[in-house]
This record gives sequence, C-alpha cells and structure tokens, in this order.
Amino acid sequence: MEPMSQERKRQIRELMRQKIALEDQIQFESNHEKIQRLEDDLYEIRHTLDLLTNGVWFEDMPDHVLQAEKSIKH
Repeated sequence: MEPMSQERKRQIRELMRQKIALEDQIQFESNHEKIQRLEDDLYEIRHTLDLLTNGVWFEDMPDHVLQAEKSIKH
C-alpha cells in the first residue's frame, strides 16, 4: 500500500471540514426540503471520502448522532 500524497491528505481534511459543517447545519435546520439537500450533499462528501481513502477512513460522529443511535438501540 503506497503512502497518501500531501494533496490527497489536504483533500480529505477539506472534505472532513465540509462534512462536519453540513452535519452541524442539518442539526439546526427545520426546513425539510433544505435538510434533504444538505443530506444529499453529505452523502456525496462521504462517497468522495470513500473513493479517496479506498473505504478506509475514520468516521467521526458528532455527539448528537451517537446519542440518537444509542437511544435507538436501547
């Protein structure tokens, strides 16, 4: 496995920033149409991250997502 180039690392960092910003926007948005557009954008960013990292990247989940998953499981 070859090491990642600096450019690819920069792209991944930028996509992670965008991902976090979208997750924050979704959390505070009440318009369902806008939420759907934001979620579509988030999906595209996650897909691009998967392509750039061959599906191996650390998914940092915000606390509100972790809490929601925990409440569903219990």
